[in-house]
Amino acid sequence: MTNQLTNKQNNEVSTNINPYDNTYHPSKQALSELVAKMQAPINRRAIVPGYIARTDGFDVDSHIEQLERLAEINPSLHGLLSRTLSVSDLTAKLYERFKENPNSLYNWFNPVVKAVKNSDTVFKIPATKALRLPIELAQFIRIEYHKTSQQDKDLFNEFIFDQFELEDDKTYFIKTGTFSSKFQFANAKCHEPREMGEYFQVINNFAMSVGAGQSVDLVVREYIEDVENNPTIYNGMPLRTEFRVFVDCDKDELIGVVPYWHPIVMKRALKAGLSDSMEQDYQTYLRHQDKLIEEYNEWLPTVRKEIKNILPNLELDGQYSIDVMKNGNDLYIIDLALMSESALTELL
Repeated sequence: MTNQLTNKQNNEVSTNINPYDNTYHPSKQALSELVAKMQAPINRRAIVPGYIARTDGFDVDSHIEQLERLAEINPSLHGLLSRTLSVSDLTAKLYERFKENPNSLYNWFNPVVKAVKNSDTVFKIPATKALRLPIELAQFIRIEYHKTSQQDKDLFNEFIFDQFELEDDKTYFIKTGTFSSKFQFANAKCHEPREMGEYFQVINNFAMSVGAGQSVDLVVREYIEDVENNPTIYNGMPLRTEFRVFVDCDKDELIGVVPYWHPIVMKRALKAGLSDSMEQDYQTYLRHQDKLIEEYNEWLPTVRKEIKNILPNLELDGQYSIDVMKNGNDLYIIDLALMSESALTELL
């Protein structure tokens, strides 16, 4: 498995790729011509090179700086700060902040690939392409979907199809650098590659609404077909056995492992749903719970062993959660995030 990390400056696109090495990189002129054609919001030219479409009227940078100062005094305001960051229009300063987000796949993917490649492990990683958008296009997918013209959507669809070298009649798993939209899995599982740009805009709009819109990266992965014929929840997501592993990369230590679909958490979350689909998901989970628990316990020793195998080669700093998905007899590393910002730590 080969690695490639290409960084383009200014308005050019950066792409973090594995295992592909022939990815299309548009020139600065080509990208400028693309964004110059865009007219979002509808009926007003707003996305042109060097000019960022606005959806609000306040001073983003000063507002966030003020919230940060208040959050230092009152930690309860960190939630408000996170949501404000997620929904704000991009500025040059905010764009740079999101680029450095350690939770983005763009930033952690290559170290994980390297660790797996250099370790004696059975872990697999889905074929992946990660794209860092220039600020004009990163702001475009922050605009509400219904407020952008179909002309702009078509242009962005074409750009995404070309940049990711997509294939017609192929299904992909897509996400932002930090958000997978698992609760709306019909959007995450994209089987319309020529409309993938619109999928990304919808996913990012939803991420922003739930405080997870702090990314300027897009990710396309091979879709791992479920070989176990598991039931589905969340509009089509196979309910596979998954593990959330907490590690300390500074000490090369495994802190602990918990079931990703933990019964206490899932019953509480699904039972609280008011829609008919949530009630159906709740009943599906109840019927599948014993299998999930049985497989979790059966595969836990293997997951712990394999994590310990890769930790000495995982060149990251700090404590992280690593998500592992079982598919038949295969184990895939599918996600990673700072432990301090991960759910399920209370289960340790």
